[in-house]
Amino acid sequence: MFVGRVAEVKDPLTFLQAAINVSRLTKHEFTLVGEGNLLDECRALAKGRENIKIRGWLKQEVVNDLMRETDVFCQLDTCENIWAATLISAMKHGKAIICTNVGYTSRYLKHGYHALLIPPRDPIALADAIAFLANHPEVREELGKNASSFIKENMSIDKISREIHSLLFDLVKRNK
Repeated sequence: MFVGRVAEVKDPLTFLQAAINVSRLTKHEFTLVGEGNLLDECRALAKGRENIKIRGWLKQEVVNDLMRETDVFCQLDTCENIWAATLISAMKHGKAIICTNVGYTSRYLKHGYHALLIPPRDPIALADAIAFLANHPEVREELGKNASSFIKENMSIDKISREIHSLLFDLVKRNK
């Protein structure tokens, strides 16, 4: 599953190219959710492929339902992943994550522990990662558990509130 702005920076075309590559070997369902300037190009690429669904923009409740049903979530930003709301949501749902190793991603997520990290704009690496997770449900489960734990430990309201409080306190102290 891919959820995000259907734009160059989020790289939905790599997701679809990987889906096509994986589909040559086995049948899996792929879902792309979002809207943006590449939506027509995405629809054209997926045309006639029964296992690839281009859903466009959906209400958050529907996205949450789809997220619960998916096995693997792909976050393919070309600049930064770690603060993406969709990535955090997928991790919170305990999904196996494949994401591009850009920006601060590897500073927070460990390859093979929290997620599978791949190079940006690499449909072959993405297809290989998808195929690997498709064939190793125990790895999917472990990645999902570790991703969910990461969110609980690092993204709780209490922890974020403490960090913001500390930051504000330091700023006030410096400006006196």
